[in-house]
Amino acid sequence: MTVLIAGGGIGGLTLALSLHQIGVPAKVFESVFELKPVGVGINLLPHAVRELIELGLLNQLDASGVRTRELAYFSKHGKPIWSEPRGVEAGYKWPQFSIHRGTLQQILLDAATERLGAENILTSHHLCDWSETASGVGVRADFIDKATGQPAGSHDGALLIAADGIHSAIREKLYP
Repeated sequence: MTVLIAGGGIGGLTLALSLHQIGVPAKVFESVFELKPVGVGINLLPHAVRELIELGLLNQLDASGVRTRELAYFSKHGKPIWSEPRGVEAGYKWPQFSIHRGTLQQILLDAATERLGAENILTSHHLCDWSETASGVGVRADFIDKATGQPAGSHDGALLIAADGIHSAIREKLYP
């Protein structure tokens, strides 16, 4: 009952780790040849941090991010306008973190590679099509290497989940 996940970003990798944690095999398929830490700073709110803590990633978050304790706005002269506590200081059970998006993705990629195995994180695999299997109880996903346009193989699974971003191949097929 392998779950196929189209997309190796934050959502796809977190899903793969969560599935692995409950004993459901998963394979992640990412379009790019190499996942690199790109992006900008983001804030992980306490409800999201809770999930990452459940995945055993608190130490990595503490080592790479900043626990956000307060959000504050100041005038151009440095005078306080407004502020409010964040995370634990705001009464949540979990902290809020400010972290670089690429750093978070790398934390998730490292954990997924270690826990699922590198053979279950496939790069250069862009989803181009899928269909239900003949038995009707699964799905076959077909992939290409976007850089070369060459086929990258087909994989069968129980489910196919779209975590492939704003230009989702799955969404494009379902809602053209």
